[in-house]
Amino acid sequence: MRLLPCAMLAAMATAAQAEGPVLDLPGFPDYAILGTGAGPRYPGSDETVWAVVPAARKSFGARYVSLEANYLSINLLDQPNWKAGPAGILRFGRGEADDPAIDALPDIAISVDLGGFVAWETGGADPRDRWRIGAGVLQDATGVHDGYVADLNLRRWLPVGRYGALGLGLAASWASEDYMDTYFSVDARASALSGLPSYSAGAGWRDARITAIYVQPVSRHWAVGAGLLYAHLLDGAADSPVTASRGQLFGGVGIARAW
Repeated sequence: MRLLPCAMLAAMATAAQAEGPVLDLPGFPDYAILGTGAGPRYPGSDETVWAVVPAARKSFGARYVSLEANYLSINLLDQPNWKAGPAGILRFGRGEADDPAIDALPDIAISVDLGGFVAWETGGADPRDRWRIGAGVLQDATGVHDGYVADLNLRRWLPVGRYGALGLGLAASWASEDYMDTYFSVDARASALSGLPSYSAGAGWRDARITAIYVQPVSRHWAVGAGLLYAHLLDGAADSPVTASRGQLFGGVGIARAW
């Protein structure tokens, strides 16, 4: 019986809060996932929205192409421990909001951010018993925010029972001034439209995150699972008048099929 990675926090696709891989359990070359979940409408929001998102992975030996919601990565290294290659994210912006002050702010369009990642994995004979540490940088390629976000992440996968697995993770993201200014500043015009105080967000740590994902196979080719991600906004993101909640909670469930 194979253990399959399962769809995690589908709401991440709406808030683009994660900057790197979360479904990184090794040993399963080809799979497709469908998940659904809920999370904040935009970074800093206290409004909840639902989303349905896919994920998939195709392997070529140790190399692979991986899609996780709005994050795409390609590992170009054909060796067991090191992973590295290009990456990209479809970063959702900010549009309609229930809060009239936020709704009055200028909209932020969807951006495509491109960059790369590097990671190192190690573990025992059981593929569920793994450590992974990684880093990545994504730069706006569409002129929406003109900034970049750098991410550090640590993942630990643990066996649970005969077939289950528990994934625990820590991560943090540092954002450039252009990125922070776009998503968290309020200039004089925006202040006049919304009634929010003027505010300038500089470069700094955007957030720190913890994740927990549980995966349970139900047959040789099918598995189900659930996950939670909690992000705490930091520095200029936390102090912004745009931010209604510094704590950002995402949750989701999903089903996976492997070949």
